[in-house]
Amino acid sequence: MEHEAVEAELTTTEQLPGLGSALGQLDCLLARNGSHWIVAHDGVAWETGRVSGDTAAVFDTRHGGRLSGEEDVYVTPVPGGGLAVSGGGSVTVQEADGTVRWTFPHPPWPTGAYGACAPDPSGTALLAVVQPGVETERNEVLVVLDLATGAVLASSTLPTHWGTYAFQQPLGPAATQDVFLNAAQGQEEAYSLLVAATRERLAITRVGGYDEPFTGSSLRSGAFLTLAVAGEQLTRYDTPAGPRTVVEASDVLPDGLVFMGQPGFLDEGRVLAAVGEDPWEEECRHVLLGADDLGLRAEVTYPPDTAVTTRALPLGDGTWLTFDDDTVHRWRTG
Repeated sequence: MEHEAVEAELTTTEQLPGLGSALGQLDCLLARNGSHWIVAHDGVAWETGRVSGDTAAVFDTRHGGRLSGEEDVYVTPVPGGGLAVSGGGSVTVQEADGTVRWTFPHPPWPTGAYGACAPDPSGTALLAVVQPGVETERNEVLVVLDLATGAVLASSTLPTHWGTYAFQQPLGPAATQDVFLNAAQGQEEAYSLLVAATRERLAITRVGGYDEPFTGSSLRSGAFLTLAVAGEQLTRYDTPAGPRTVVEASDVLPDGLVFMGQPGFLDEGRVLAAVGEDPWEEECRHVLLGADDLGLRAEVTYPPDTAVTTRALPLGDGTWLTFDDDTVHRWRTG
């Protein structure tokens, strides 16, 4: 398969303390409130940065502080500069100064499982996955909590138990958004759930099969991607009802490579994807695919001594981020 080489051109670099320890955690690279965020927490210290719309900068807003409780948590920024924290036995919202706004207790998570949380698109409620309140119930529960008070507005049982969870918001208009929820159960079974939540309604729609979680990337038109757990299949959806484009790695990639990490829309016409021989290893290459047909267009080449890993974040504006310990690099094609 012939394809061209495209050079990566560095636009800017910035440091985010604690990022090296946070990379790989499901709450590190987030889409919230129409923007990309990077969340670093090392022990009880945390710092978040909102990625700038100016391609000559990495961040335009940063907040930092200390967690009010335990260290093993899933965290997300909330409107006003505060932080929501899903911990071992509670969900907590704290202000930017560390003051606890409210705490919602729940039975503790078993070893190897944990919840997640995210503001709803309106910014007035918090979605959170928690343990069921009754011991005879196995499956985890999605609750909608008032962001100001912690009061329960709605709840629904999920199709998973003993799971691990991650939220992403689409980047499209807030009024029409569903929220992505990846619900992994074991090593191979991963539900992709679209959550539509308002203060009056909670609806959950399953997308795709048991092993194609969302990549977390979307276009402002509403299109989104899913990736098979083992990297053998990449799918584009324009609506949840059915895939628009499905490609097998063996049909579009050379040398027996598979897709890795979290492929995402570089812009309206291109997808940036990490590819390699083993989806569980760090060693990889970056390629560009056509956003419509997901066909291979080019391979990205970097300056010498640049670390190329599966942790790349396409931003939808023609630029993307890569990470080297606490350093964030922003790139564009030359």
